[in-house]
Amino acid sequence: MHGMINRGLQCYIRDIHGVDVWEETCERAKLPFYNFESMLSYEDETTEDLLNHFGMLVNRSRDEILEDFGTYVVSENALSTVRRLLKFGGETYGEFLQSLDFVYARAKMAAPDLDVPSMEIKCHAPDKYTLYTRFQKRGFGTTLLGLLRSLADDYNTLVSITHTRRALRHLDEDIFTIVIHHDNLKECGKLALVTH
Repeated sequence: MHGMINRGLQCYIRDIHGVDVWEETCERAKLPFYNFESMLSYEDETTEDLLNHFGMLVNRSRDEILEDFGTYVVSENALSTVRRLLKFGGETYGEFLQSLDFVYARAKMAAPDLDVPSMEIKCHAPDKYTLYTRFQKRGFGTTLLGLLRSLADDYNTLVSITHTRRALRHLDEDIFTIVIHHDNLKECGKLALVTH
């Protein structure tokens, strides 16, 4: 797993749950260190151990943790590079969704070793989209769910998102059905609604 992901998880756990929880997670996962380096690569098992032990510590499922992590990536300054990469795509949430086909190429130019999902967006109407994504590693689609929710808030847009997962031979395909109810509602606060 790319160190940027592990470093992001470190920042998320430390910033949201505290240094003590982060250090306890590292100890339970038997990590020989407390800090990941963004430019290094780590065994996938290290990331899985981290997620499993953190989940047991805070009594949350892997999907819940990854969805929160996706929200954190967009809403916190620690990973502002990712946020800028995603928001490059337009002035409205609808324009952002239509730009997702190009995120893979942009991300690979910035970080060639990063596991970026392939994305295909289908526009059924100006307010209805289906996003098909495939991660190289299974089970990370809920991170994108958190990103999509948080970016809807960022764009002051009311949306509903339904997430389903389909197991393919060597990977998962995560499918997001996105309905835009109102775009650019400046007067509203937290707007993104999600149904599973």
